[in-house]
Amino acid sequence: MGTFLITGATSGIGRAVALQLSEKGHHVFGIGRDEARGAALEADSNGQATFVRCDLTSSEDIDRLFIHLKEQGATLNGLFNNAATFGRPGTPERLTHESYTEVFDVNLYALNTVTQRAIPLFDHGASVVNNAAIVGHVKFPPMLAHYAASKAAVIALTKTFAHRMKGKVRFNAVCFGPIDTPLSHKLYGGEAKFKEAMNHHFRGHAALPEEVAPVVEFLLTDASTYINGQAITVDGGYTLS
Repeated sequence: MGTFLITGATSGIGRAVALQLSEKGHHVFGIGRDEARGAALEADSNGQATFVRCDLTSSEDIDRLFIHLKEQGATLNGLFNNAATFGRPGTPERLTHESYTEVFDVNLYALNTVTQRAIPLFDHGASVVNNAAIVGHVKFPPMLAHYAASKAAVIALTKTFAHRMKGKVRFNAVCFGPIDTPLSHKLYGGEAKFKEAMNHHFRGHAALPEEVAPVVEFLLTDASTYINGQAITVDGGYTLS
């Protein structure tokens, strides 16, 4: 069985992937900020997940994370860079430098730092999956220019790392459509408004995190050894409409 590192592991897609891997007998280091949610993740994983508190906007926290992993003698078979923020929506002509920095600090810079720090811990043939989005790939909402730009950069970084590592470590991005998570609810102004907006989806509702977690598991494991440097859309046909 493998060992995997997941950022943003205490809710939404990250939690679903952590539990999916745990159910298959893998060990997961789940990264997040909320200790209560971290404890719940550990309990629900039957001891297969270990929560590590880390604020990804803090270089000191990231340092402590990797000191902890080295002290544990961890060898990683994969990394799921899942943590992200939408930031504060605004039209592109009004978004400030600070608005971009808030989003890029988490969505790109922290992702890059965690990846760089994880590389020495990777086993040969390890896999990195980056949570990109249809936003910045095939959709460009006028109120989310900073988020779209950060996710477009994630896809570019994914492909660049894949080229650099030449198969020793695989890198792929997953571009999710709307997923029914607390973060999505917040973006839409509440769960009720999110569900109302999803009525126009082909099937009338967004995916649950548990529906898309198997895609990430597939890309993280040896089941997908010939997939490398790709940005894969998983949206239930949402971008066709």
